[in-house]
Amino acid sequence: MNYLSWLWQSIRGVRLNVALRVAVGTLQVSLGLAMVWLSKRFIDDTIKNGSDQDVARMVGLLVLTVVGNVVLRQVYYYLTSVATIRQSNALRLSMFGRLFTRKLYSEKELLSGDVTSRFSKDVELVSEVATAKIPQMMVTAIQLLGAFLMLRWFDPRLAWALVLLTPLALVFGKFVSYRLRKMTLKIREGESRIQMHVQEGVENNAVLRSLGSAPWVSERLDSMQRTLHHDVVRQTRFSVISRLAFGGAFGLGYLLAFVWGGLGLRNGTITFGVMTSFLQLVGQIQGPILSILNNAPRLIHATASIDRLQELQGDGSVNGAEGSLKGAMGDASDGAKNVPEGSSGLGVRLENVSFRYATADHDAVRNYTHDFKPGSKTAIMGTTGAGKTTLFRLMLGLVEPREGRVLVYFTDSCGSASVFEQPVSANTCDYFVYVPQGNTLMSGTVRYNLQLAKPDATEEELRHVLQVACAEFVFDLPHGLDTELGERGMGLSEGQAQRIAVARGLLRPGSVLLLDEISSALDEPTERTLFQRLFDNFKDKTVILVTHRAAVAELCDGEVRLCIT
Repeated sequence: MNYLSWLWQSIRGVRLNVALRVAVGTLQVSLGLAMVWLSKRFIDDTIKNGSDQDVARMVGLLVLTVVGNVVLRQVYYYLTSVATIRQSNALRLSMFGRLFTRKLYSEKELLSGDVTSRFSKDVELVSEVATAKIPQMMVTAIQLLGAFLMLRWFDPRLAWALVLLTPLALVFGKFVSYRLRKMTLKIREGESRIQMHVQEGVENNAVLRSLGSAPWVSERLDSMQRTLHHDVVRQTRFSVISRLAFGGAFGLGYLLAFVWGGLGLRNGTITFGVMTSFLQLVGQIQGPILSILNNAPRLIHATASIDRLQELQGDGSVNGAEGSLKGAMGDASDGAKNVPEGSSGLGVRLENVSFRYATADHDAVRNYTHDFKPGSKTAIMGTTGAGKTTLFRLMLGLVEPREGRVLVYFTDSCGSASVFEQPVSANTCDYFVYVPQGNTLMSGTVRYNLQLAKPDATEEELRHVLQVACAEFVFDLPHGLDTELGERGMGLSEGQAQRIAVARGLLRPGSVLLLDEISSALDEPTERTLFQRLFDNFKDKTVILVTHRAAVAELCDGEVRLCIT
């Protein structure tokens, strides 16, 4: 029932479509049963005793039922196609939004290749089952009931004899579903591993070449694919055997109806019209049952995919996000609406903060206290693994301290006293401008990469931040701001990509700049110019930067050194 409830919640946008399809399918069933009744009347009554007009009228009715079924089938197909693509898009968008509300750096951290696999195969399978298979099975159940009632009206004994096969099928189906679900989970995990391996191979192409490990990683992929092939063949073999068992049982049921009807004709207890109806109705009973049984593996596969999508949804949200994409991305208006008038300057204070990653055996930060005063320019230095980047994650509310607290606070107009303070959360994220270390550009134009920080940025704003970030080289590119970049800024040097990333961060309107090794790929003259421009253009902002370079720290008015705990 949990799976059905999850599916019901997920199809909110296509429920009317589903209801229409069930109605259209019911009309199809009605026309099918009408065809059975008309066929009997045509053979037993019209052919024997009817006039030419009666024959023509009956043929006309039969043609109408056939044409009606054809039209309704196409309407059903159209509605199904529309619903499936709409549901896929909606579910994928919902899952994408959930990525930004998941708790980061937890024990259940997902790899990008695995996420990509879930976004493609799992989303498509669940959408297909929710919008196509389940409505089809509802219509099939209606068809089964209608055909059984009509057959029972013709011959109750034959109808009940066929129905007695159903409990046996259900018991066997329960066993099949349990086995198939386990096999499907194993296959999905194998597909995810292959997806991750290929994606990481593409992303690290140059590194793998330089290491000479391309043949080895190719062999690993071959091994993974052989394992997946074995699992898929094993699942397929099991499905084929199961379907053979079901098909054989229901084939015997059809043979029973045929023999039963033949004996009835011989004894004169039924007519040729009734015999025709028998065979048609048996097909309308067994067809739905076989359809349900054939769809059962897809339903079982879908339960495994739902489990994987629920895992993608996560077991919690980032601090303060409350499960919403808006919350996870931050909304400064929510955090600032209670700020008193006349306040100015924003500072960040950490009070006896300790934090440990879920998979670590020691604290990344322990009992740390510091006050980054409004308008100050502070360099954070220390050895690798001392917790410098972790401090930024704590300030951004991406992780929560195990002990202590992290606060943002505003001072009065004189900057001498704190007039308002608030614990950091997802809702305070917009107080910060964060520029992470490394190449964080995405495929697309330079303009697109900048607009990720501010979609409605004006041309003047774009030019200004590029100038501050020493990225004027953009205007010398073949198409300027509209120059297309490859994945991770392919086509630019590391230093150029880094400066565009800095410019992008500066488009954010926050009062605290968090800069994580933003000049690691720059030469010293460019680095000095970059920080001078930053400090000159953002004198009132609080700047906290991570660096390993003493020359950069000398440009700041304060320095903090961290040690490994």
